[in-house]
Amino acid sequence: MRVFHKLVGFITILAFAGLLAAGCGSSPAPAAAPKSRIDEIKKKGKLVLATGNYRPFEYHDEKTNKIIGYDIDLAEMIAKKIGVPLEVREMQFTSLIPTLQNGQADLVIAAMYITDKRREVVDFADPYMDTGMVLVTMKDNTSIKSLKDLKGKTVGVKTGATSEKVAQDEKAKGTDMTIKSYKETVDYLLDMENGRLDASINDLLNQLEYNKSHPNVKIVGDPFTKASLGIAVKKGDKELLALINSTLKEMKQNGEADKLYKKWLVGAK
Repeated sequence: MRVFHKLVGFITILAFAGLLAAGCGSSPAPAAAPKSRIDEIKKKGKLVLATGNYRPFEYHDEKTNKIIGYDIDLAEMIAKKIGVPLEVREMQFTSLIPTLQNGQADLVIAAMYITDKRREVVDFADPYMDTGMVLVTMKDNTSIKSLKDLKGKTVGVKTGATSEKVAQDEKAKGTDMTIKSYKETVDYLLDMENGRLDASINDLLNQLEYNKSHPNVKIVGDPFTKASLGIAVKKGDKELLALINSTLKEMKQNGEADKLYKKWLVGAK
């Protein structure tokens, strides 16, 4: 019996010692902290911009064929803030948001209007410019003075863009017009000049730039919508969004925003 008690006691001591050893041992390594979004971009070695072709915001230089414009310079400043080069991926307007959503681009800057519908699928930084939609005709056209005069007319717009939406909204209100959608803005403006359209709907800033080299085209009246241009990032990309907002704020404070506006837009009015 004494041997049995000694054996039980010995086992108890060993068990207690094991518990102490477990308590004094090294703790499990903490879970790795989530990787910083900015660090991901730095590791990738580039900031990928998805954009379109929308003069003076992004277009090809006639001499070098390099894509330039207000939005490109803006994206370059964001890339510089991160400390990586900018890679520009040009595509059709309707492909911009899907490209962002599937992770093939870090941000979209393409003279894109901030809308409630787009906010449902992407996050927008603070607006970087205000603008609006305008009605456009040939200078010798005296029959179209407002949206109501589009009844029975054929009107050019851009597929998937705000111009298409406002035209559809106007038609739904009762203005019986034919809406013709195009992949790019320049295509329907040229069709209008060639007599295949009666009028077009376009962004004010873009149209002012276009009119500089196409003096036979005119803007009818004032903008009939108000909108802001925004930089889009993937839904939930809060760190990149914060960096973009910080960059925009700095640009306004140090005068860089004014410099960009004068460089690309002054003279377009």
